[in-house]
Amino acid sequence: MWLRYLIIALIFISVDTFAQQSITPNELLINQMSANSYTIIDVRSEEEYNAGHLKGAINIPHNAISEHSSLLNTLKEQHLVVYCRSGRRAGLFIDALKKDGFKLVHLDGDMNGWLKENLPVIERAQSN
Repeated sequence: MWLRYLIIALIFISVDTFAQQSITPNELLINQMSANSYTIIDVRSEEEYNAGHLKGAINIPHNAISEHSSLLNTLKEQHLVVYCRSGRRAGLFIDALKKDGFKLVHLDGDMNGWLKENLPVIERAQSN
């Protein structure tokens, strides 16, 4: 019975999220446990990404969109959740791609909000 409610909740979140164009950290965590998880894009610098990012996030810095156009074209039909540190760069990234028909959603609170909720991050090991 609880599984039925979880499925209904996931459907509601999925439909509602893309109507609102934003998603909360907890909604994203629930989504990432589903069979239809969103693709997450971290638009911060490579250094910021390596210091800590959401599990599975792809790093495409907001000022390097053209350098990643081939990758982005492969993601065009997917739902993309975008975040940066505080929101400004994610907004720039979303504005740049929305006109091209990308399905973009902004993570509420961005990385600062994620960390405030004490949610897990992945750190890339530094090579010596």
